[in-house]
Amino acid sequence: MNNVITRFAPSPTGYLHIGNIRTALYSWLYARKNNGYFFLRIEDTDINRNNKKYISYIFYILEWLGLYWDNKPIYQSERIDFYKEIIYYMLDKNLVYKCYCDHNRLKKIREICLLNKIKPRYDNYCREKNFNIKNKPYVIRFKNFLKGKVLFKDIVFGDIKINNNELDDFIILRSNGIPTYNFCVVIDDYNMSITHVIRGEDHINNTFKQINIIKSLNYNIPNYIHLPLILNENGNKLSKRNISSNIDKYIESGFLPESILNALLRLGWSYKNNEIFHVHEMKRLFNLTNIKKSSSILNFKKLLWINKYYISNISYKKLFIYLKNFLILNNIKIPKLDNFSEIVSFILPRSFLLKDIYDFCIIFDNNYFFLDRNKMSEFYKNIFIKLLFFFKKKFCMLYLWNINNINKIIFNSFKIFVTLNKKYIYKVLRFFLTGKICTVNISTIILFLGKSKVEFRLNYSIKKLSNFKFFL
Repeated sequence: MNNVITRFAPSPTGYLHIGNIRTALYSWLYARKNNGYFFLRIEDTDINRNNKKYISYIFYILEWLGLYWDNKPIYQSERIDFYKEIIYYMLDKNLVYKCYCDHNRLKKIREICLLNKIKPRYDNYCREKNFNIKNKPYVIRFKNFLKGKVLFKDIVFGDIKINNNELDDFIILRSNGIPTYNFCVVIDDYNMSITHVIRGEDHINNTFKQINIIKSLNYNIPNYIHLPLILNENGNKLSKRNISSNIDKYIESGFLPESILNALLRLGWSYKNNEIFHVHEMKRLFNLTNIKKSSSILNFKKLLWINKYYISNISYKKLFIYLKNFLILNNIKIPKLDNFSEIVSFILPRSFLLKDIYDFCIIFDNNYFFLDRNKMSEFYKNIFIKLLFFFKKKFCMLYLWNINNINKIIFNSFKIFVTLNKKYIYKVLRFFLTGKICTVNISTIILFLGKSKVEFRLNYSIKKLSNFKFFL
């Protein structure tokens, strides 16, 4: 068997979304599974929409996911002259032709087509004219076959065909001298010896056009694998302009690369009833025959569940690296905690995102501790100040700082402050020690805070509450 060669060919016109990354993943996996090559091609011929920041972003995302490519990336913008050489060779061979039709004529053709309820298409006016008009702008159109069919066997969808008379003579070189997508793709795939083209099913119409160019140049036709679309939870197609589907939003929220890869693998591919696939298993098990024909729904709850699994099961060393990178990415200072590892171990089973771990850890950093004045208005009565004094005295006198003794102090407060509901005592203690209304078990938080921080925060809270009451 010849080497399998796949490619990922994004255009730097926006942020990559989940669908783009799944295409990259499947292409990468199929190459790795077959000891082949995976190439990266930047399709940057759209000079009006290209942005260099998106090129850097593409590299960043692929590297973050571990989808490393072979050889140097190829930039289409650096190959314009090469494309034009082939186009003018095709012009000499009468495979393409110059079209001088202006915007107004093309607009009129379109209006007539729509009026007659037919698909808009060029009327081939310049096809056999052999025009060569000096100082007048022109495009170059491909001479599409007038008879027969375009037929190819897609590995996912099976036989797909269209009559050639449904295709028009499409443009392959714009009037500004820039070749179009469908032409560049054919030339690059041939020159890169691509054996398997993996991309979304929305490219099927492009495949018909590309196959006809391939045939006219007597190139080998690669294998095509069109992937069913990924839809959001509302059933809409993902796009670069849909922020919720952009991969960087998941990174910023604290998803791990392993969970993203796992979730994307399962969006259209299955193996038995397995849900969790580590990367080494993906490379061993992945195949093209198990790709489903139906569209997949991006289920955010399922993605969270997968992320929770990886957060709970990767090594602490790797987790701390991810957590550190997450904090740096979001320009967040790393909490200064003596018992950081112990705190992280406690919160892991309850964490879906790296953000959850961080949100819990900062509870224990005095630099992040403050009392919201609006929330404090609920606790301005004298009895709450007395309650805080009680806890301050008892916790400061506590010799053995453990969960049992901490709970005993809290239980004793129930007997002394009988006019207060037990749940309300927990609420008061939680707010004045953490600044938050909702947290995990307050006894555990007190344990992790330690005596000195508990004393500091109770003193701070008593002062704040006393001043608050005075100014009412």
